[in-house]
This record gives sequence, structure tokens and C-alpha cells, in this order.
Amino acid sequence: MKTFFEDILEYTFRSNHAMILLLEKNEKKVSTKALNQASHLLIAHQLWNRRLEGKSNDLGLWDLLQVENMGEMNQELYQQTMTLLQQTPLNQVISYHDTKGNPYTNTFQEILFHLVNHSTYHRGQVIAQLKEDGIEVASTDYIYWKRK
Repeated sequence: MKTFFEDILEYTFRSNHAMILLLEKNEKKVSTKALNQASHLLIAHQLWNRRLEGKSNDLGLWDLLQVENMGEMNQELYQQTMTLLQQTPLNQVISYHDTKGNPYTNTFQEILFHLVNHSTYHRGQVIAQLKEDGIEVASTDYIYWKRK
């Protein structure tokens, strides 16, 4: 099962990378709406990594990131998550608090799946917004990535 998560985490990283390259290449045409969604996607990933490490996060979920910092952040998040995957049993129960302070527990596997699913959801919103902004985009669907 860890191999499965290694695969979908790499897919998430590479798809986010492709999205970030589009943002960088077309920065003058990109709407604030697309930047907000891309920022949220990365900050939420950071928040989950920090929760898994037992640390707090210094960014708000809807803070706006600078496009020029997104690529490096995406790389760091991927590396951190892969390290956590190697160190943490998938069935380990993680206790954490949501952004409102409510306590929850989920398994590491559930959190990883949520992280990937959440990224896919918001990346789709970014891609849709980029299309509205008149920017040509390529598909970041998982199956297309696997075919390469």
C-alpha cells in the first residue's frame, strides 16, 4: 500500500508542478481567483504535513502566496510527505485539531488520501480558472500521467 501512496504522491507533485509552471509562464494573465486556489492547495498540504509532524502552521489557509515561491514550496512539501510516508505506519492514528480548534483523529492513510484528493479538487479549480483566463492548459488527469 505504501507503493500506491508513493505513486499518487508523485502524481500530485508532478501535476502541481505543471500547474505552477502555467502560473509562472502566464503570470500577467492569471486571475486572483486562480492564485487563491493554487495558494490554498499548497498551504493546505503544508498544514497537513505540519499536523503529521505535531507542529503548528504559520500560514492561514487562504493566504496568498507569491507565484515565484510556489515551485520550491511544492518540492519541499513533496519531500516532507515522502519522508513521513517512510517513517509512519499507514494505520497509525493521528490526533490533531482543525483550524477551529476541534479535536479529531484519523489514520495516516486517511489523511494521505485526503491530501491527494484535496489537491486534485483544487488543482481542477485552478485549471478551470486558467481556461477562463484564456490560458491553454494540458490535462493533469492521473491516467494521462500513468500513460507517459
